[in-house]
Amino acid sequence: MKDKLALIGFEWAGTQLRAWAFDGDGEILSSLHTREEPVAGHRDWPGRLRFHLAEWLGVSPEVPVIGCGDVSVSLAGDGNGSLNTPVPLAHLASHLGLQAGIHLVPWIGQLSPPDLTCGAETILFGLEEANGSICIAGHHTRHGVIEHGRLLEFSTEITAELRDLLLSHGTLALNEASAQAFDMKVFKDWIERALDTDDSPPVFSVEAAIRQGSLSAGNKAAALAGLMIGADVAAHYDPGDEVLLVADGPLLEAYGFALDALGADVEETSAVEALQDGLFEIADLAGLLGED
Repeated sequence: MKDKLALIGFEWAGTQLRAWAFDGDGEILSSLHTREEPVAGHRDWPGRLRFHLAEWLGVSPEVPVIGCGDVSVSLAGDGNGSLNTPVPLAHLASHLGLQAGIHLVPWIGQLSPPDLTCGAETILFGLEEANGSICIAGHHTRHGVIEHGRLLEFSTEITAELRDLLLSHGTLALNEASAQAFDMKVFKDWIERALDTDDSPPVFSVEAAIRQGSLSAGNKAAALAGLMIGADVAAHYDPGDEVLLVADGPLLEAYGFALDALGADVEETSAVEALQDGLFEIADLAGLLGED
């Protein structure tokens, strides 16, 4: 692998650190997935990153390293060439930051309403010739519009994070006696309720339904997830909209069902693959891989 290694790309988001070893053609030679303290908790996050890379590869990498996610926070709003919508995504390559020899993909900002991509810009770059409405479903879900390589606008919804907070604190918090069993029928039912924007139930309806006996306490998480994902989709799209859904695993299925139930025309692609492609293509455009 060492002879073919041309680039290390990584994403550090929250407690999740993922990295990929690329050859000169963008093929993945090996990958790393580990848990680590958030970037904000490290005075020397580059040193911690290099520790993980050396453990993974057996030696410290002697090829360019490019990353995105929380590591790029120091580049946001620094007033020095900051990127704001509307902006060609290709401009990311000429605005890379550099910290301790590590190249960082800058976040894209939006002034009205205020927002930041926080790593989603790299996924967007990896979508190649995507045009129109984009939904990147994740812990924070981003809805954006791309036209001819330009990111025109986007919005960030913390739907999954809010669901987790509601289930761990306050009125809707789960208790030890109510073990949760995911029920797809319940999940879909509450998505469809949320999509009825003329009569969409408030979040407390989940708790009320349990107390009134029409919803099992063991299905609270499924109902709340359906209600909140349905509301997220209904707030951003209309029946007949063409939407590129970028996600993996359960979120791909969940948002895919909500968009289908709404009546949108949905195309699906992997967020992880788009992230990998984005890191490699930005590095290539920035000249980090040398001349062809």
